[in-house]
Amino acid sequence: MTKLLKTRLTVTMILLAAVAGSAVAQQAPQFSLRSTEGRTVNSSELRGKIVVLSFGSTTVPLTAKELVALQKQADRYSPRGVQFFWVSVNSDKAGARAYASDADLQAFAQKVSLRIPVLRDPEQQTYKAFGLDGLPTVVIISDGKIALKHVGFGTDQGEGYPEVAKVLDQLLK
Repeated sequence: MTKLLKTRLTVTMILLAAVAGSAVAQQAPQFSLRSTEGRTVNSSELRGKIVVLSFGSTTVPLTAKELVALQKQADRYSPRGVQFFWVSVNSDKAGARAYASDADLQAFAQKVSLRIPVLRDPEQQTYKAFGLDGLPTVVIISDGKIALKHVGFGTDQGEGYPEVAKVLDQLLK
């Protein structure tokens, strides 16, 4: 084997290893979030369950439609043990940009017929811990690992999140 061929083979093997390594699911960070009802939800309590976190804000366009789609997914998969949460990144400081009180968030959820728990991440610590950079973003966690990060919601999504349904169907097999 020539030196050039050996070098190319080595580079190819390194690239294949890098690609295979990137397919490995990332460990989900630990989190503790307060609900609008004052309850604390810890990731440690959810261990062993499939968890769907939808990060968003009342100020994001299409949030109402996104939450309707999320609720449809919750209606479909919650009976099978999947835990759903909407995580609001709205500020909890009166007068701040994107401020929403617990009562405001509860009223917003009721307006869009959202029945899943609403959690608060006003300092965006959990949002940042997951390495997120856009709203809305849906994160699916299974066995403590991130199975999906899906950024955005468009009007073409129709009934809901087909990507979320696909991943949940695979995890529940």
